[in-house]
Amino acid sequence: MNLIKPIILSGLYHLKFFDILRHIQKMRVTILMYHRFSGKEEPFKITQEAFESQIRFLIKRYNFVTLKHYSDVLNAQREDLPDNPIILTIDDGHWDNYTFAYPILKKYSVPATLFISTNFITNKAWLCSDILQYILGTTKLREFYFPLGDKKVRFRLDNFQDWLKSQLKIFNYCRTISEHEKDKLINQLAKHLTVNLPDQTAGDFQPLTWDQVGEMYDNGIEFGSHTCSHPILSTLTSEKLNHEILDSKREMETRLGVEISSFSYPNGQPEDINDIVIQMTQKAGYSCAVTTIKGFNDTKNTNPFLLKRMSILTDNKTYLFREITG
Repeated sequence: MNLIKPIILSGLYHLKFFDILRHIQKMRVTILMYHRFSGKEEPFKITQEAFESQIRFLIKRYNFVTLKHYSDVLNAQREDLPDNPIILTIDDGHWDNYTFAYPILKKYSVPATLFISTNFITNKAWLCSDILQYILGTTKLREFYFPLGDKKVRFRLDNFQDWLKSQLKIFNYCRTISEHEKDKLINQLAKHLTVNLPDQTAGDFQPLTWDQVGEMYDNGIEFGSHTCSHPILSTLTSEKLNHEILDSKREMETRLGVEISSFSYPNGQPEDINDIVIQMTQKAGYSCAVTTIKGFNDTKNTNPFLLKRMSILTDNKTYLFREITG
């Protein structure tokens, strides 16, 4: 069955089945979510060649709109929305967004919204997923035991799959604890694996610069807040939550000289967001917020502060077709 399904999908693709479905569901609003890009095949990244192929593919079948355009529709600020609307977003703000994605977006005049964490850009502060990737990728150990809470867990790094499972297990545990406990755990992990942690991001984990952000904005790219330090918002005190949501917006507005109206919840799953988080996001003056919850949106019954997105994690065009058509 696992072999038959891709064959069926490929056949439907060539029979234009998805084009028919697209017209039937023409008012469904799809928001795509990307993260990282590369000039060659690498884990967790979309190659520039594949990204350009995807953009050409989407341009022929959908109408790109800005997130602000859609937000204005949801908030009754405007009524116009083209058939088959699609929105492109990118999270975090790594250097490769400028090097590989931006030239393609500019070439095809495709609007996009980049959600950036201000401490990452300003101070080159580590993102949690990046620092775990750095630690597990740098250590020479292939197997180790490390406590997560009151349990000592065995981790293996023999191959990519084992390495990925180990990173996800530690990351998912970090989502359940406070920021202080998370920082303490990361430092203990680095020490346990004899990895010297740079104070700032290193190697492939560098962020965009503010000059690059300004250039991209001047050429039609929207920017939204992804907090100051990319924490799990549901674990924060009210004071820290207000800092992450409001101060990131203020810094971006000061540097870009423009109102920042969109927000992206870090990690963005239901357990990472609660009513207090949503209320404070609204109070801070944002007009919409995106999650990482998989799904589509419409123009009638969609909460502008719980927008769903489709994550694009592959170079494969048929898979992209399946994702955006449901």
